[in-house]
Amino acid sequence: VAPQIPSAPSRRHAVCGGRIAGRGMGCCNAAHAGGGSAGGATDTADAEELRGRVNELDARVQMKEEILQKLRTTPSQPRKPVEGIQAMSRRELQDTLERLEEELDDREAEEAALHGGDRQNLPVLQRATSFTPALVAAAPAEAGELTEEERGHLEDPSVLLSNDFVYGLTWERRWRGKPMGPESESKRARCRENTMRKVAAELGLRRFGDPIVSADADKVQEVGNRLHAWIDRTPEAEQGAAPPGAEFLLGRYDVVVAQVVADMNRDWEFYKGRNRPTFLVAHAAAINIGELGRASDFEDFSRKDEDGSPSLLVESYLEAMGHVVGNVAEVVRSLSVKELVFFPFGMGAFVRHVGRSDPRFDSQLEMQWLRRQLARQLVQVIARGVDPTVTVHFCLSFADGEPSWNADAFLRALLQEDVKEFALRSIVHEEGDCLDLAQELAGRRGNRQNDVLMLNGANRHLLGNHWFQGGAKMAIDENLHRRCWRMARTSYCVNNYGKSLEETVRCLRGSVHVIGENPAVPAPRSHS
Repeated sequence: VAPQIPSAPSRRHAVCGGRIAGRGMGCCNAAHAGGGSAGGATDTADAEELRGRVNELDARVQMKEEILQKLRTTPSQPRKPVEGIQAMSRRELQDTLERLEEELDDREAEEAALHGGDRQNLPVLQRATSFTPALVAAAPAEAGELTEEERGHLEDPSVLLSNDFVYGLTWERRWRGKPMGPESESKRARCRENTMRKVAAELGLRRFGDPIVSADADKVQEVGNRLHAWIDRTPEAEQGAAPPGAEFLLGRYDVVVAQVVADMNRDWEFYKGRNRPTFLVAHAAAINIGELGRASDFEDFSRKDEDGSPSLLVESYLEAMGHVVGNVAEVVRSLSVKELVFFPFGMGAFVRHVGRSDPRFDSQLEMQWLRRQLARQLVQVIARGVDPTVTVHFCLSFADGEPSWNADAFLRALLQEDVKEFALRSIVHEEGDCLDLAQELAGRRGNRQNDVLMLNGANRHLLGNHWFQGGAKMAIDENLHRRCWRMARTSYCVNNYGKSLEETVRCLRGSVHVIGENPAVPAPRSHS
């Protein structure tokens, strides 16, 4: 686990003590905040944005207080969260923000003092460990019930929930201790090259990379017969960098669905036998706020503080991620899907380095708070959005580092009281591989083509991104394409048509579905 990196301390104006850098907003003199009138940005701040920031900061202070309660030799009175936020005026919201900023600063100083003033020794996340290995095989007395030890984990934000416990959930543990992936990088390369040759042959191309216009028309038509696109026409789909066109093939909230068959299992070995049943893959792109050097969505989901430093608008980001997954839920409903295979969507490269843009998330605990908020949002959207007859399969890895952080976030999300019924009908697959699991579920379902759908974390620029190159060895999008020639064939056709996504799917004679039709939205632009 990486050491916790502290946030930069705030600086105050020498006269009034108002913040002029760091998290704060206001000061007695507008010049300190870069504004033209007293209160600076407060005069023009949107009330809803202020409420979102108050909610966010209040939750962070609460998390910090819960950690400190466990470190203090003499416990203090429990802190009460801020109440009545919705009824507050702008001035009250501003005052509350400043008070919360003071509280957070004070708690961070106390935390450092409790660790001898050495900020490098601040507490990091600790994995929950069982001293009774048999516990993993034991079911709780009643589904949904937690042991006293498990409840203690849930109440401690510095503990990572782990696969050593049950937490009242349904588990599939047959892959425990069996990491997925090829035995060597040379095998990954051979599989990639074989898939490239297969795609070229199945499209009637002389070689992989030839233009799609030189492909066999009948073979291209076969792709269109198995292709759907959900085009989002809501007002949010026209804001900022959300629309398709220019560098983006997919709009921010669009979903592409194709019918596929997996070729290789979790170990990158070819399946034996023929006539495996098909299943669906939904290509949807997560909001990219943290990819190193390429966080294309961060600007749309951030604001500038008075000192010019960027700050992530957490609630706006969470709402946008919920919008994407809500559209996936719409696909599940429309196609009458019965089994949905899910993974920590958007919680890899697209969020990993957000601390480079917003220093608040340089802190390991703050970053884990963000992961937990995101997982909770995604689980709540799925729980509300899919039919109660749908079984959702969560493929979670508990390997050290990022996989275990994401697994903790999803376990905590599934243990929220408002999704209890949904959690009871969901299954957690320890070290589950999405593609392998989807193929297995399809086999159980027989020839019912739409019963199983697997979510893929797509790239808005190209479906599959650059799967045919040697990089991105750990990315889900690229590795799914390398193990499934039908998926790679569909993406080859969609990526290379040179038109907008909607035009391309119509040209291929696939099915186009519109979400939130708005006659004021202009026609789609071509993708180049």
